[in-house]
Amino acid sequence: MGEIKLLDCTLRDGGYINGWNFGRRAISEISRKSSEAGSDIVELGFLRDVPYKEDLAVFGDIRQIRPFMDRGNDKTRYAVMCEAMHPLPLSKIKSREDGDVEIIRVIVWKRLLKEGLAYCKGMIDRGYKLCVQPNRVDQYSEEEFIRMVRCFNELDPLALYIVDSFGILDADQILCYADLADEHLKKDIALGYHGHNNLMQAYGTAQCFIKREYGREVYLDASVYGIGRGAGNLNLELIAKYLNEQKGAGYHLEDYIEIYQEYIKGIYEKEQWGYSPAYYLTALWRCNPMYGRYYTMERSLEDGEISLVLQHLKGEERVRFSKETAEAAYEKYLH
Repeated sequence: MGEIKLLDCTLRDGGYINGWNFGRRAISEISRKSSEAGSDIVELGFLRDVPYKEDLAVFGDIRQIRPFMDRGNDKTRYAVMCEAMHPLPLSKIKSREDGDVEIIRVIVWKRLLKEGLAYCKGMIDRGYKLCVQPNRVDQYSEEEFIRMVRCFNELDPLALYIVDSFGILDADQILCYADLADEHLKKDIALGYHGHNNLMQAYGTAQCFIKREYGREVYLDASVYGIGRGAGNLNLELIAKYLNEQKGAGYHLEDYIEIYQEYIKGIYEKEQWGYSPAYYLTALWRCNPMYGRYYTMERSLEDGEISLVLQHLKGEERVRFSKETAEAAYEKYLH
């Protein structure tokens, strides 16, 4: 079996909860503490075409990321994420130099696969290690998924992920895609899993992923206390404990709890995440979990009402959340 690597996505996926406004000191300290805990990869936020604000885990230039990387730890690698859907133009991404973040993870949309492939190639051409994140893997048929995997094989990325964007897939469904990827990926490409907890399945699925013992490196995304969009992510402190006990890993669990106490607990008290009937319903209707959050917090709807509103979302409306779309569906429900 290949090595298992933990990627801490607290600052990136967690940013959906607080608008990435962790504060400059907290970004630095979360990064440092996670590195000290033994995280194999720390994701420092998003790379986007927006003006830089130092308190946000969002960057408009590769060089802005440098201050948040722990230079004293050779074990931890650093990553940042961007989207092929709304990309930071390749013309604004500098070629990698010593001291720059090593890994760029790219969210790739199925309907923009050609554009995503070209964008990913641009990252590799600039000297970065690439992680391919095909969002909403459930929308691919087996044949489509195999074709997608073979396309990205040509780029020799660092990893290709199974991404359960809306947290709707059970372990058997995730492993079906993972087995296909394992069969068709080049052997030196890692296989990753990024899950969400809208149906409370991320931890169990991650265990199944580990027990599969793929003959390649396996990457698992997780965040402290599960902070993330919708019901949140795989809990970093839980999967690290599991790996310590089952695989003899040496993650320092107390460091993850310190991150929670100092920087995540306060966010949770204001902006709660975690399993709820609202997120269950978004998974049931295969909708973006942000609708569950919006209708609960902005419209104070009861769970039964949320279910009725979600039925008015059609096609791409279910996938691409916006306040305008949410309000339009709410108005249809009222009338």
